Parts: sequence; structure tokens; C-alpha cells
Amino acid sequence: MSNHHKAKRIIITGASGVGKTTLVELLAPLLSLPIIPEVARVLCKELGYDRIGDIPDQEGFKRKVLQRQIEEENRLGSFISDRSALDSWVLWQRWNICQAMTFDTEIYYGTARSQASAYTDIIYVPAMFPPPNDGFRWTDMDYQRQIDRIVRMTLHDWELWEQTYVVRAANVEARVKEVMQWLEERLQ
Repeated sequence: MSNHHKAKRIIITGASGVGKTTLVELLAPLLSLPIIPEVARVLCKELGYDRIGDIPDQEGFKRKVLQRQIEEENRLGSFISDRSALDSWVLWQRWNICQAMTFDTEIYYGTARSQASAYTDIIYVPAMFPPPNDGFRWTDMDYQRQIDRIVRMTLHDWELWEQTYVVRAANVEARVKEVMQWLEERLQ
């Protein structure tokens, strides 16, 4: 894969605990792309918290996550990202489910959607197994299904299915193989 002329802006999206991070870490060296790690996790640690739920200013945190995601994507140009602006929007919807229709929501939506229009390749990892408990993410199966549903709805709403690959395998080696095959076919 030596197409250096066009920026590759690859995101891995899906609910918590579906294997996004593992897939990113295995694909990055094969694609010779820098990794954008899960921004919310990095910011949470920088702010001195173990879990997102411990952060007192939730609204401010969500804005910082989207802003940092966009900054990292724009700084790198080409990348593979563990989550994205699309995921920031998905989580904004889920976390603000009772108060979603606000002026702030429309600004957040517009910012995230605008950024998502620059993604060249999207790898969507559907929920195939219960999320492992790592002390950071939510492991509730209903929550995982809700996020998965909102991801799919957002990919549809933003007309991103054409550049989206849906992972089929549960096995990590098979995932890497199928994603690499899809990416190589897209370069032809």
C-alpha cells in the first residue's frame, strides 16, 4: 500500500468493548499510519480522573473530547483513529438523551458532522461479545447495544456507508485480514 499522495483518514467506530483498540494497534503498523488513541480516555487521565463519570463538568468534558479529536486529526492529516468525531456525536446523543434538543447540541452536531466528512475509510465494529471490564468503560450490555444502534443510525444519517466496512469476524487475526483486504481493494 504505497499511495502516499492522498491522505488516509481511517477511523474505527463501534460500541465500547468490541475490539476497536486492538484492531487499531494491529492495523497501524501494516498501514504505516500514526494512531490517534481514544481521546476521552487520554483526556480523563490528563484531568486526573479514573473514570469519565467522575468528571464534574460533563458538558465541558464532551466539548473538550470533540475539540481534541479534531485537533489531533487535523494535526496528523493521515491517521488511524480509535474513535472519532462521529463517536463523539454518538456519545453526546446517548449521554444527553433527556436534554438532546438544545442549541449546544446543534453546534456539537454540526462540528462533528463537518469533521466526519473528511474520513476516507470507516471501519465499523459491531458488538459481538460482552465488553470486558477494564475499570474505565461501561460494561452494561444494554448500553453497548444502545451505542451500537446510534453508531449505525449516524453512519446512515451522515451518508457514510459508502466508505464504511462492517467487520464480520470475531477473531482478531481474521479482522485484520478482512480489513486489510477491503482497504487494498479500495486503493485499486
